[in-house]
Amino acid sequence: MDSSFDAVIGVWDGHDAGAALVIDGRVVLALNEERLTGRKLDVGLPVRCLEILRQEAQGRRIAWAPTTSDPAKMLTRVVPSLKNNYYRLRRRLPPPGSFSGIKQKAKYSLTQLPTTSFFRGWTRRWFARVLHAPLASVFVVDHHEAHAGSAAYWPTWSGDALIVTLDGIGDGESGSVWQWSDASGQMDKRLSIPGSASFGLFFEHITNGLQMRPLEDEGKVMALATYAAEIPAQANPFLPWFSIQREVNGLPTFFCSIAPTRMADEVAKVIWSTPREQVCRMAQQTLEHFVPQFFVELANATGIRSFGYSGGVASNIKVNRLIRSCPEVERLSVCPAMGDGGLALGAAQVLWHRLTGQRPLAFSDFRLGRDHGDLGVAAEKVAAQSRAALQRPADIAVAVAERVAAGEIVMWAQGRMELGARALGGRSIVARADSVTARDDLNLRLKRRVWFQPFCPTLLLSEAPDLLADFRGDRDVNLHMTMGFLTTPRGRLALAGAIGPDGSCRPQMVPENPDDPWFRLLAAVKARTGTGAVINTSLNMHGKPMSDDASGVIEAWLESGVQHLALGSVLLSKQPVSANVK
Repeated sequence: MDSSFDAVIGVWDGHDAGAALVIDGRVVLALNEERLTGRKLDVGLPVRCLEILRQEAQGRRIAWAPTTSDPAKMLTRVVPSLKNNYYRLRRRLPPPGSFSGIKQKAKYSLTQLPTTSFFRGWTRRWFARVLHAPLASVFVVDHHEAHAGSAAYWPTWSGDALIVTLDGIGDGESGSVWQWSDASGQMDKRLSIPGSASFGLFFEHITNGLQMRPLEDEGKVMALATYAAEIPAQANPFLPWFSIQREVNGLPTFFCSIAPTRMADEVAKVIWSTPREQVCRMAQQTLEHFVPQFFVELANATGIRSFGYSGGVASNIKVNRLIRSCPEVERLSVCPAMGDGGLALGAAQVLWHRLTGQRPLAFSDFRLGRDHGDLGVAAEKVAAQSRAALQRPADIAVAVAERVAAGEIVMWAQGRMELGARALGGRSIVARADSVTARDDLNLRLKRRVWFQPFCPTLLLSEAPDLLADFRGDRDVNLHMTMGFLTTPRGRLALAGAIGPDGSCRPQMVPENPDDPWFRLLAAVKARTGTGAVINTSLNMHGKPMSDDASGVIEAWLESGVQHLALGSVLLSKQPVSANVK
């Protein structure tokens, strides 16, 4: 590495703010501020994350990798109240004001402006000041370069690949394409997609127009689309807005005929006269029509058939299933922290390569939070205060499997917390995968979510060929819930509590690893039920984030109606309330 520095810390201070630490090419820690503050999708400088990462760096000389320097971000850094006001409005905390429409148009106009060397320089100086760091230690990474880094650097590749980012907007771009060289670990930018052709902003307008929370509830639009009838393409008013055109270098790019300042009004016209399920179906159909075709045309134009993928649009798992199924696509690897919450990770990895010329070390486990050791080490105090029963079973995984097999719901907190929105066995709530009753209890009584939003299954990798109809072996192994799959007849029964009405699901596949209690849980469930699978949803109450430490996990458990909590090596169980107690 550049002899001036020993570590790299990536920083993102927009919505879902966070930070990531790279030492010796290894991602040591990656955290989002919401998991420490309890403020969903927290926005602003991730002060608590940075405090933890500085301590972990242990006096090393740090190179800083903040990301995104466009005029819109500069304005919110100069006037922090703008950032917080937009956060509150986006989460629908205050009522809309008289000038909400004007402010929205101004926002979408401002975000179209690209970054320049002036804004990058200003951003460097601003971060040097707020981080109390030497200016020479601060290196700005552009928004889509950070997204691309998060997709390119974590997997192991067997050859060259194209890295695609599709997002809302950042640094004036809505997407990009980079060519990845496996030999050098180098990303070379091939294409910039303008902000005026943003599928992310399009979906944001749909979400907002349907009275949902933009940048948060787009998954609900995708889920609700499943409940609408299919419509012919010529009847979809959104499809003519977009097109795929050719750049001078022969690569495909997107074009949108609706100006960003007009799109909210045009979406509102469609919503006014169309049932909301049908609006969702048409919006989803628009992405499903254009995005897979974009990947196909990229493959045909370059001859490269392996893809990395990141950005907010990459969270649409139904579109990802269609991309993966295209004959022209041999491999699709989607970053599990694909949204802006993964920008700090990508920025840190990009800067590591920029300073050293070496690619960061690949990894597959996105449980990148702090290592608290045994989360249940101090559970006796909790049991005494809450009057809960406490057990220390020989194997916590077996103890939980027994309760899941019996039809009970269990909260599961083990080891390090996940980075990104997916529960991957660090902070999960689990139940029988074949239980519709458990699904309904989780959705309506415990998580208090909308009825149409399905849960996901976690299953043994060895179960995938029997349960998933479109699983084709190694090329379809998906460890992080980033792809949609269709189920077999057996899968529809075995995963009945974790599939949509069309028989699709978003599975996490867990490879064999006896040292991982998450694997042992699934293996023990299979021994008792015949299928190594569970319903898996994040350990949090609706509207609140997952928690990094034991105290936050315990708070969520006490607030919930879940009886059991597997906290590290300890199993806590709420005592039934006596009928005689008044």
